[in-house]
Amino acid sequence: MNYSEISEALKGVDLNWTLAAEAMGCSPHHLMNVCARRAESQRVALALGALIERNVADIFPDIPRYNDDRRAARANRVSDAKARLAKAGLRAAS
Repeated sequence: MNYSEISEALKGVDLNWTLAAEAMGCSPHHLMNVCARRAESQRVALALGALIERNVADIFPDIPRYNDDRRAARANRVSDAKARLAKAGLRAAS
């Protein structure tokens, strides 16, 4: 979605930049900059998706980083490391 489409989506749920930003806990300028791709914030992108009930990948398809589930990726990496330790006969942390 481009900046204008995001603005229209906010209007569709009876919000404007100021109200949405206040709900997110950021400034309207920061929200507008993220939507215009002049700044990046995964937190703001996810919050925007929740407000307009759209997947963040639909709103920001050009910024794949917003779609990364870093916690899940980290958990997978730790799990893989523990498996390698167990395979080597070493005890992994609980």
